[in-house]
Amino acid sequence: MKIIQNIKYQYQLKSIEDLMINSKYNDVYSKLLKNCQNDPIAGFNLLKNFVPKILEITSEDKILNDNIILINTFEESEGNIISNFINFYLQKLNFSNFDMSNYQKEILLTISKIKNQKNIKQEDTFQNSICYQAILTFLKEGKFQFLNNQFAFFSTPLNINFTNIRLTKCYFLLIEHPYKVYQKYKNKLQSKDLAMNMFLNSDNEPLRYTFEDLELMVVRKDWATHTSSWSDPNVLNSLKGSILKKEEYMENPDEFFASIVLHLRQSGYEIPLNYKVISDYISNNTPEKDNEEVDISNHEKKALKKYIENISGELGYEL
Repeated sequence: MKIIQNIKYQYQLKSIEDLMINSKYNDVYSKLLKNCQNDPIAGFNLLKNFVPKILEITSEDKILNDNIILINTFEESEGNIISNFINFYLQKLNFSNFDMSNYQKEILLTISKIKNQKNIKQEDTFQNSICYQAILTFLKEGKFQFLNNQFAFFSTPLNINFTNIRLTKCYFLLIEHPYKVYQKYKNKLQSKDLAMNMFLNSDNEPLRYTFEDLELMVVRKDWATHTSSWSDPNVLNSLKGSILKKEEYMENPDEFFASIVLHLRQSGYEIPLNYKVISDYISNNTPEKDNEEVDISNHEKKALKKYIENISGELGYEL
């Protein structure tokens, strides 16, 4: 059986190579789509071979499937501020070609179709992030994937990035004053030392995300690294990113949510801007006033400041 599978794989490999040589990129897309849907393992092996070459192609022809829209936050639950609104908005407009989910979960489920592994290590993610995403987009072809994500954007020494514009249509980064983020950890953990460790990722360990019997190492890093990675001007420009502040959500939710719709429109997601739907959402989801006081000593501020001062200033946060 393995011999027959290898013969089929070699045939597909040669077929796609010929299409690439002749710049028949739409046909390359169709071939990759069919292989990934019919046999994800074979599709993954083909992608491993061709993705580096595909990412160097400047043609605007469709070669991979750009149906991922990332909602990036340092703390997982914060992404729901954006994803819950988008879900409501699109349903009200009778849009159905979309899914709302969690990036970590979807990647784990995708990998489970390719590899018989229960624990996905950090190095695996570094090497295969693009290919895993490509498989995901092909398996859910025809649906936009709105995914809450905690991964920091990364680029390996071999120039392998976390994602690419051929896979990610656009993204959002939701941020909040770093002292507020730290204070929430402090209140939750009832310990400034544990909060400091979580906020600064002092042990330099990835997050462990589990779903059923699967586990994924999430490369999030510390607050400053995570925030800097997604607010970097090159990443913002190349991946069509939008930075949103939670403070703006609290103070002016109408304009906050309108900016989300406008960014989706500007990124090629053809939806109308409907202020009535936005108002309907806010009337049932009024932002709760944040009465949580920031109670941080000068010693704590000094310990935090050296790690967060530069990026905080760039984002307009005073320390």
